[in-house]
Amino acid sequence: MRHRHARILAAAAGVVALAVAPAAVATGEEEAVPAVTFARTGAEQVVFDYDAASGGSCDTSATGDLPDAAARAFRDAAGKVHLIATHHRHWASISTGTSLDSVARDCAHMIYEAGNDPDPATYDNRGWLESFYTLDGRTIHALVAMDYHPRHYDKPCGTMPADASRCWYGTTVQATSTDGGYSFTSPAPGTPRFIAGVPYQADPAVTATGGAFVPSNIVVGPDGALYATLSMEPRELQAGGTCLIRTTAAALGNPAAWRAWDGDGFDVQFASPYPSVPDDPENHVCTPVGVGRLQRPVRSLIEVEGHDLYIAISHGVLPGDPAIKVLASTSTNLVDWTPPQAVMDLPRYGQNGESCSTHSGAVRYQYPSLLDPQSTSRNFNTTGTTAYIYATRVAYCAGFNRDLVRIPISITVS
Repeated sequence: MRHRHARILAAAAGVVALAVAPAAVATGEEEAVPAVTFARTGAEQVVFDYDAASGGSCDTSATGDLPDAAARAFRDAAGKVHLIATHHRHWASISTGTSLDSVARDCAHMIYEAGNDPDPATYDNRGWLESFYTLDGRTIHALVAMDYHPRHYDKPCGTMPADASRCWYGTTVQATSTDGGYSFTSPAPGTPRFIAGVPYQADPAVTATGGAFVPSNIVVGPDGALYATLSMEPRELQAGGTCLIRTTAAALGNPAAWRAWDGDGFDVQFASPYPSVPDDPENHVCTPVGVGRLQRPVRSLIEVEGHDLYIAISHGVLPGDPAIKVLASTSTNLVDWTPPQAVMDLPRYGQNGESCSTHSGAVRYQYPSLLDPQSTSRNFNTTGTTAYIYATRVAYCAGFNRDLVRIPISITVS
């Protein structure tokens, strides 16, 4: 077994060398992967009740406080656990003690809101804090899914009626907290904040969704570097798929330090297309990993403690089975992945053309992620033999009323 604690110490010291021996890094050479089985072990538990009289939503307006992203957690320097699964205006749930098992909504701190700028060149439109990583519990680095929708600003999108997906343009940007997670800011517009996206500008004539979406959480890789996945929607030279990105702990504060897998190594630096499109866009697109195996988007990227093994959690179907499930693929190197297997059935909101008019009151789920309250990581990016699938629970015709729930599971590696 690789020396996991040595890897974490190296990452914490910021001394990871990316050009280390090939056996220690993700190389794309497929390795034998231990078998993993999952089992549901108990009933669904409510973590956040949107309309609870006490501890419910901090803001029930249309742009308010509701779980609209995968649940993430980290531990601050005082030992408090911050659980974040929120909308583009962000509040957190903070532990009443030091456990992820007991958290309460903190309405005293709205921790992040992007600028809602109508110009996609600012990368300051509507942002979702999706990923967190901290070495000391005081400075927390975050990846923000920045979404630009022309319809939010009464801007054109081809000749088609505006809807939620047309002309959707996604990028990933930087945010940082220096107060233990009680507030996050992105670099000021005009200063570097861009991490990832396609090397092409938003274009009202391109009505298809395109760009970088849904960063996973950040995990320590087999070489001690830090990794995350992005869900890439295709645009010209950029293929659709799951992109693997890498940086070091020492460089977490530098959005330009992230590099993406190109099929042979981590030599791709994403290029901002503003103010001008790069002359060499072919050098600024990633090569997807897990093609035909990883389903998108990957909501959680988790290391299994005591094993050379990573789990990617997604929400989709298996061949020959139309039932929507929480799915897991596994890897030893973060590049090569096993075909997905079922963790549990979990019907998805909007599946198979469902809507309020066809399924009024029916309960569905979104954004499944895996968290282990007993994780030995300050960033809750590892799991032992028991964990929870966290997910947003929503009923058709219920408006903004969404709850965050969790379901206990066991994880057996053999």
